[in-house]
Amino acid sequence: MLNNLFEDFYMKLTMSFYKNASQNETLDIGNISTVEMSCLEFVYFLKNPTYSELAEFLNISQPNATYRINKLIKKGYLTKVNDKKDRRIYYLQVTDKFMDYYCLNDNYMNNVIAELEKRCTANEIQQFEKMLNIITKDIME
Repeated sequence: MLNNLFEDFYMKLTMSFYKNASQNETLDIGNISTVEMSCLEFVYFLKNPTYSELAEFLNISQPNATYRINKLIKKGYLTKVNDKKDRRIYYLQVTDKFMDYYCLNDNYMNNVIAELEKRCTANEIQQFEKMLNIITKDIME
């Protein structure tokens, strides 16, 4: 039962994201591959990793990571920022161009949360938050 509910939740969230993405004609995402999108998401999730950290996370060689990163910089989805102390180190950051695409589902999520807050008691919301924290911080780490 829980497995099916969790799968249903994930499926509906994902479907909403792609539905919103396909309906948004103002965003130019046609020039980006699935692998590149994954790479961008990992940069976003890892919160400004270095080239090496991204390569290690993706389990790819440093030259392969550099090639992918440079393509995404050229397309305007990534920037690199020098470390203030060690100028040899660059941190990767996603650009507003990526965030415009990635945040398409924010409105949907805000509506889901607002509806949840209307239908549930404060104690139920607190218990749900506790469970999400356990899932994301303890179990999924």
